Parts: sequence; C-alpha cells; structure tokens
Amino acid sequence: MIRSLRIEPFSLKETLESGQFFRFTKVEDSYLIHSHGRIFFLSQKGDHLFYEGIGKRFLIRFLRLEDDLPRILLEIDRDPVIHQAIQKYYGMRLIRQDPWECLLSFLCSPAKSIPQIRALIESLCQISGEKICWKFYIGHRFPEPFSIRNPHELNSIRAGFRTRSLFLIHRQMDRQKLLSLKKLPYEKARQELMKCSGVGKKIADCVLLYSLDFLQAFPMDTWIKKGLQKFYFKGQKVSPKSLESFVSNYFGPHAGYAQLYLYHFWRNHAS
Repeated sequence: MIRSLRIEPFSLKETLESGQFFRFTKVEDSYLIHSHGRIFFLSQKGDHLFYEGIGKRFLIRFLRLEDDLPRILLEIDRDPVIHQAIQKYYGMRLIRQDPWECLLSFLCSPAKSIPQIRALIESLCQISGEKICWKFYIGHRFPEPFSIRNPHELNSIRAGFRTRSLFLIHRQMDRQKLLSLKKLPYEKARQELMKCSGVGKKIADCVLLYSLDFLQAFPMDTWIKKGLQKFYFKGQKVSPKSLESFVSNYFGPHAGYAQLYLYHFWRNHAS
C-alpha cells in the first residue's frame, strides 16, 4: 500500500540524481530503489513524499529526513558561490546508504561516468547477488562479504583494474567492521578504510559521508578540485592537503553537505 509523508524542504529528484547513489530506476516522476537488500518505490508531489515497500522509520533514516536541513544550509551558506548552488537545489539531502553496498558501489566508480558505474554495479549484483522480487520486478542484492571466492567469478562483468579490489574487499571487510568505524574519530576511520585494496581518500570519504554519518567528510574528485581552485583560490593550483584544510575550516562539521551542493551544481553547470 502506498503511504505518504509530508516533508519540507525536500527534493527527491535532486537527492537521488546527485551522484551520491546509483541503484535506482526512474519511471516518469517515480523511482524504484534498490538499497539495504530490498526494492521499494518513491515519488514526490509538492511537499508530499509517497513510498511503498518500506516503513516510515526506514524512509526517514534512508533520506536523512531527521536532519535539520534549513539550519545546516544556513550554516554552510557562506559565500555567493555556494549560495547559488543552495538556491538552485534547495531541498537536496544526503542519503544514508548501507555501508557495505556503498563501499562496493564506489569501488566500481574510478574512471567511469555515472551511467557506466550504474551498469557495472548491476552486472556485479546479477552475477553474485541473491535474487529479490518486488511485485513484478526482479532484481538482485549486492554480493555479501566473503561470497566471491575467486576473482575469475568477476570476469564476465569486465571490471578491468577494479576486479582485484572488488575481490579483495570480500576478504578484508564486512558489515560489522564497517559499522565499527563509526566509533572512531574521522581521520582514524578514514585511515582504516584506506587499508583496503583500491580505497583512496576519495572513496573512503564517500563511504564515511554517504553511509557512516561522518558529515564532515568532503570527497574530492576532479569536479570538486577544479571548482575549489577556480572559485575559492582564484585559479591557483592548490595541494590536496591545503584543499582539505580549507574545506574543513571553512564549512565546518557539515562540510559534506557543502560538497553535495557544490558537486551537483558544478557538474551540471560547468563553464
């Protein structure tokens, strides 16, 4: 049965299509979502969010509807650059993903466009994940930790250089280890993630921000680095360490929300 929840401010479209989450199918103005080992339906009309296949409690956690978004956006709205991004995409929220699914997703991401990432993730799930059904739709869960026993099992998905990392992560990490990172300070948690094959600072920060509640994490890809240097450093090349220090001090404990808005804006309005 379809239920509804009134929430403001919120933008389902921008939240799902902002590049932080990959497993959804859009049908007109509705979305079929794969997350946390299940399939469910979401759509939005005005300030009402419609959902089916999940409960209200799960929905609130998944879309971080408990976050005081107006207060957070006011906190990070510090200059005309991010102000423009906030005005354009007001209501966009971070998603709280399943940590294991988030880690596998971003291990599929290096050197690929978003459509390519989504295709690779689907291939990975189809060859290795358990089949799940919702109404007439058939999908697959992410492969569980330790379920891939040989890298040759991944040959058919053509993951390229990502194959080794996708295989080794099943030997190096599991859900409990990921959840235990929440007890650590941010820098220590990032260091622990970076001990895994294929996990650099950017992927570690994505996992910390999008699934483990480290809202100070600020993933840096090409769009972000170029944008920061252009708009905040007058086009000068700045070291990664200096950029990290700047965003941490400038945007504060909710720097991850600043990253979400800046990334989505710069990616869609590059000039």
